[in-house]
Amino acid sequence: MIQLPWRRLAAVLVPLALAAYARPARAQVTDSLRLEERQRQPMVPDTARASRRRAAAADTTGQRYRISPKSAFLRSLVLPGWGQSSIGAPGRGAVYFALEAGSLWMVYKSNQKLQEAKELQTARREQGLLEPDRVLPLVRARRNEREDWITLSVFWFFFSGADAFVAAHLRDFDAHVGAAPNGGAQLRVNVPLGN
Repeated sequence: MIQLPWRRLAAVLVPLALAAYARPARAQVTDSLRLEERQRQPMVPDTARASRRRAAAADTTGQRYRISPKSAFLRSLVLPGWGQSSIGAPGRGAVYFALEAGSLWMVYKSNQKLQEAKELQTARREQGLLEPDRVLPLVRARRNEREDWITLSVFWFFFSGADAFVAAHLRDFDAHVGAAPNGGAQLRVNVPLGN
């Protein structure tokens, strides 16, 4: 019969249960303190508070990410993803960097495979299994593979620059795009009338 170490098990489970039980109480205290702070603050209409937040966010964003579209394009040509990061989209910049790095890695790997195929072709020619003027089909296939990866690398290189250029232009686009109540998309543009 297997004996379980109850004392050890209890020594581990009891503190875990107490910690799990104590956390909601701490969160409730924190929430009540936040509620008291909000009640002490003077009542500001929501529109004024929201406009102040938008102005503060626009001010800090404008100061941090104020580069021209041309500069964003050139930065992405130097290092794919740098232009996106410079305008405030580091996630998108990381994606372009990863795509370019991956395709350059595959250029390197396909070049290694091409060299191996050329060595095989040379060995077959020396053994007399391949005529001197013929090219091994494997060499042709590896050469095409390397060209495909080079083409993809160049594509990601320029596509990253074009995306940074367009994103820098659209950075200040002031239209609200959101989900419609029925699940579709909606486009809303505010047109001020009056002074």
